[in-house]
Amino acid sequence: MRTVRTRLLVLAALVIGITPLTATAQGILMPTEPGLGPLQIGHQRVTVDIVDGTAVSKVDMTFHNHTNRQLEATFMFPMPQGSALQDFSLWMNGKKTKGEVLEANKARQIYEGIVRRMKDPGLLEYVDHELFRARVFPVPANGDMRIEIAFSQVLKFSDGVYTYEFPLAAGKVSGARASTTMKDFTFTADIKSKTAIKSVYSPTHKIDVRRPDDHSAKLGFEKLRENLDRDVLLYYTVGRGDVGMNLLTHAEKGEPGYFLLMVSPKQEWQKKEVIGKVVTFVVDTSGSMARKKLDSAKKALTYCLERLLPEDRFNIVRFSTDTEQFRRQPVKASDDNVEAARRFVDDFYSSGGTAIHEALTTALQDAPEDGAPHLVVFLTDGEPTVGITDEARLASEIATLNEKKKSRIFAFGVGDELNATLLDRLASESGASVEFARDGKETEVKLSGFYNRIAFPVLSDVAVELDGARAFDIYPRTSPALFKGSQMIVVGRYREPGTHAVSLSGKTGAETKKYDEKLKFPASEPEHEFIARLWAVRKVGYLLEQIRVHGENAELKEEVTRLGKKFGIVTPYTSYLVVEDTPMPTPGPRPFPDRPPRRDFEGRASGGAAPAAAPPPEAFAADEAMAPRRAEREKKAKALSGSSFSTRTGADAIATSGAIKALKEEATLGDAGGTTVRRASGRTFVWKDGAWTDSDWKSGAKILKVAYLSDAYFELLKSQPSLKKALTLGERVRIMIDGKRGVEIAEAGEKDAAKVKAFLK
Repeated sequence: MRTVRTRLLVLAALVIGITPLTATAQGILMPTEPGLGPLQIGHQRVTVDIVDGTAVSKVDMTFHNHTNRQLEATFMFPMPQGSALQDFSLWMNGKKTKGEVLEANKARQIYEGIVRRMKDPGLLEYVDHELFRARVFPVPANGDMRIEIAFSQVLKFSDGVYTYEFPLAAGKVSGARASTTMKDFTFTADIKSKTAIKSVYSPTHKIDVRRPDDHSAKLGFEKLRENLDRDVLLYYTVGRGDVGMNLLTHAEKGEPGYFLLMVSPKQEWQKKEVIGKVVTFVVDTSGSMARKKLDSAKKALTYCLERLLPEDRFNIVRFSTDTEQFRRQPVKASDDNVEAARRFVDDFYSSGGTAIHEALTTALQDAPEDGAPHLVVFLTDGEPTVGITDEARLASEIATLNEKKKSRIFAFGVGDELNATLLDRLASESGASVEFARDGKETEVKLSGFYNRIAFPVLSDVAVELDGARAFDIYPRTSPALFKGSQMIVVGRYREPGTHAVSLSGKTGAETKKYDEKLKFPASEPEHEFIARLWAVRKVGYLLEQIRVHGENAELKEEVTRLGKKFGIVTPYTSYLVVEDTPMPTPGPRPFPDRPPRRDFEGRASGGAAPAAAPPPEAFAADEAMAPRRAEREKKAKALSGSSFSTRTGADAIATSGAIKALKEEATLGDAGGTTVRRASGRTFVWKDGAWTDSDWKSGAKILKVAYLSDAYFELLKSQPSLKKALTLGERVRIMIDGKRGVEIAEAGEKDAAKVKAFLK
């Protein structure tokens, strides 16, 4: 069994058109019988073991034969270039089936044949790879075929960043039912490294990461009936020292570049290295805090008290019409003090009004003089009714009082009858965040989860400097503290290419620490295109928050609109983008064509037309799988619909706050579908006049029309490999080659490959 040792660059690209070195792994079981498309996947389970830059990927998958007859089929699995097949398990009639690995040119011919047969440009993802192929017979009638394959690969490594990629985007264009699992899609990875692991990050999927120590990480996710329309992209970084800083960039020549900075502290800290924090819990006990709300708040608060560290200090401020402190100043989190605090909390009962200004003013007096981080955990279910009740004045006075103290106010709103805009403003202006809960029980879950994340601070008052790169438009605007087990994702733009110092500074108590790294900011970097959209999403979130808190102005509205249109982001000003004179193509399955082609996908004569098989009920899993994504898009669009979003109240205001917070803190690209704007091949495409049209398209330019799936079409793909992602957008695409020439893909057009060669000279 051959193992390839290398450094690791692993992760997957998304619908937006990232073009890293690929490790394609979408298996296909294609019946040889004309008229039948790929068999649907039952489950697909991927297990990856990564050791010091070597990845061994094991794929366990089942395919379902929906017909009432046994089939002969061909199993095909695109292999990463330079990888080595380790195992293939398929037992039929007591014998293990053998397969063969085809070199890239032969594999390309086969895949071009499949694209022609299926009319699915998504399969263009695979044309540049070697191909594992095996004959499978029999595939039982109305039964399943289970296949296991394993391969090892040398993984890309650059400047401390490893990348692993598992592409799954074959179904992203046609929505082919064969690319939707009938059961689960599960992905797990186990990473081990002699050099300490710093960050583990996926821009494409929300992964659960466990870090038992500095030299190992376990991660994964599981989804039922998953549409395999997006690749899985993972990055992990390695390095020495207390804090790791690693950089990914995307830059188009002649334009400011984009960067993504991953900042992570080490996992293993000595007790003396963890900063003692000061926490002030501010709890609303007004009459509106009904029994269930207050009971849950008391349970959550008790949970937090029990998890204070011995070196922490804490206080509690209870407020309604009046304000009451647990102690006049924060006290050590000794067993006796925590027990006394629990008794103090047990005596809470609801009555009176809501004196928010007085409560927060009292809490800010707990800010320590010794530089320890001060966290204010503020829980309320209402709006101010006692003392200063004007939202703008209250927020302004608290911000002024907090200018020198630099306390962070984490707000937790319970129920619908509260001032969501005020809580947004209090949290945002202190560099913290806000959470909303529908009821008391949800408050208990969210507050305890939040506290677990901030229990172990290792660096406060964090500041990042990128002066040499002339960085600008950086998000988040204020850097939070670094906590044990956390990581910080910073995105922005830069004007000055080259190798520049990046500095991170922060405090451990009264002591200031500084960490420096020399990082490369290239003038041109075609990879990691997802960074541009991630930056745009975060910027839109920040701008919408400014509009929500301070009111709308033409400048901010214009910038939100521009970014929304360019990057396909739902905003109050761009949700109308889904409306077009020409309807967008509805993704629909095409694995069961009405008429078989004259030749099969390997160029053999078909021997006549076979009747097409009707798809079974389970073949409609794609529609079901996409329903949650559509529902989520609709929910987000509703929360961000209409410019009146800044004046909403109640549940609508809370939904809007949540949508803006998600944009501001977004670390993954999520679902970028469902809009009329796409990013591919470093370009922006807009759905216009029935075609995906390059935003730089010039009607007066010299245009060559190329017939879809013709020899000319594949010559274009071969001659301009950088356009591969653009060509996967669909059957009608308009692409500018340069400022004077463009190509239009359509049903009718040039079929001669030689004409394309001549045009591109």
